[in-house]
Amino acid sequence: MGGEFVRASRLYDVEASEPLRFDWAKMQPLAESQTEVEQALHRLPDEDARAR
Repeated sequence: MGGEFVRASRLYDVEASEPLRFDWAKMQPLAESQTEVEQALHRLPDEDARAR
């Protein structure tokens, strides 16, 4: 492990008073990882996307 430091503000939504889901593998909020996955899926050929 690289001993990466993650700010508490990236793990907790103060306004909503709830923890954020965090992608520890990519060291970023899970929402960011999910967006990357969705964007990658949109770049697939249409026939491949329909097969899912």
